[in-house]
Amino acid sequence: MLASHLNSLSDYDNIVNIHRYLSEYNWKPEDKAAKKIWIPNGTEGGQWVRSEECIVHDPDKLFGLKFYVLEDIYDRKLFPFFTFAMEVRAKPSLDDYVDLWNEWESSLEELSYDKCWKFWMFILKHLGTNTEKKLSERLSKLPVTTGSKEIFLMHKKDVFIPDNLHLKKLFEQEKIFVWYPQQNFGPLPISKLYDIYRKIGARNISESLCKEESSLLNDGVEMVQVDHNDILFNLQGLIKLILGFLACSSLKMEPDKRHESVQGLLNLSFLETKMRVTVSYCLSLSSGDIVTKKDDKMVRWERQSSKFFIQKLDEPQGNALKYATYFSETISEGVLCENHDFVPALSELITLGFVLKFKNEDIEFLMESKNFQIFSEDEKLLSSAFPSD
Repeated sequence: MLASHLNSLSDYDNIVNIHRYLSEYNWKPEDKAAKKIWIPNGTEGGQWVRSEECIVHDPDKLFGLKFYVLEDIYDRKLFPFFTFAMEVRAKPSLDDYVDLWNEWESSLEELSYDKCWKFWMFILKHLGTNTEKKLSERLSKLPVTTGSKEIFLMHKKDVFIPDNLHLKKLFEQEKIFVWYPQQNFGPLPISKLYDIYRKIGARNISESLCKEESSLLNDGVEMVQVDHNDILFNLQGLIKLILGFLACSSLKMEPDKRHESVQGLLNLSFLETKMRVTVSYCLSLSSGDIVTKKDDKMVRWERQSSKFFIQKLDEPQGNALKYATYFSETISEGVLCENHDFVPALSELITLGFVLKFKNEDIEFLMESKNFQIFSEDEKLLSSAFPSD
């Protein structure tokens, strides 16, 4: 009798008392239409709403406009009654969060940092195959870091993951990099967040760029051929270090392949120029726009002509580390053009060797410390290429 008259009441206290009574006897309505919740509206009475329009808890305080949140209205002792008898959901689901993001996508308003943080922290806590599939199918836009507390949403084809810090610095003014939390969560949550972004459509900046290098040979640039010893390194030590890496790292390249990889180095002519040695990076966006940035790389290896160009520096000591880094990257990319995943490891090794000027005794110790060695086939190659040594 009480239950049948419940929906005709409008006094909050009376409704609460009847809810408590019904809860005591584990009452549950047989008719779905009877599953309604009274939502008071201050001194102006209130209204009965369907139970599916309610949730018990809103942990992130994001759904106040979409659902009636019962924890803000009723005593917690009634929560079991609402979930059991009225079948009110305890919390928003993944679908609710995705729907909310879609609403943000269609809105012209900027997204607050707090809302963005709460959404993606929820996603991180609910990772899984179904999560990734649902996000990939239903999210067309991703958040972009702007340097301010406001977040912009852009089409995921135009949002990139800063997997290369140098390229990130080069393109940072374009505001094309995915958002990530500023709080100190450590590297793991951010890497997981980047993984999610990748799985739903964002691309690594390093894989998305088109690199254009105009030939210095055709530009009428004045240059002087120099000996490799004049640019602070021992070529034999460099090649020996590379051969050890190719043979003994996880790459484990066969002798013929590793000899083929270093052959280009053996045939190089080194040319020094006063002109800047630059490279252009072009990034195509879904709008048809192309963003172009020029970067001073200081060195360039033109494989077709077997030329290695070096920018002459006015203050070489002040740019030593920068030069060593660019040199190492260029050599590594040239040697490992078919095994690009190993470029960072080889580049780091060559940078250390460069600091040591690739002296034979230092290279021997460096290789020993890394558990690298060369074999008889490699010794024959080096003896043939450097007979006087």
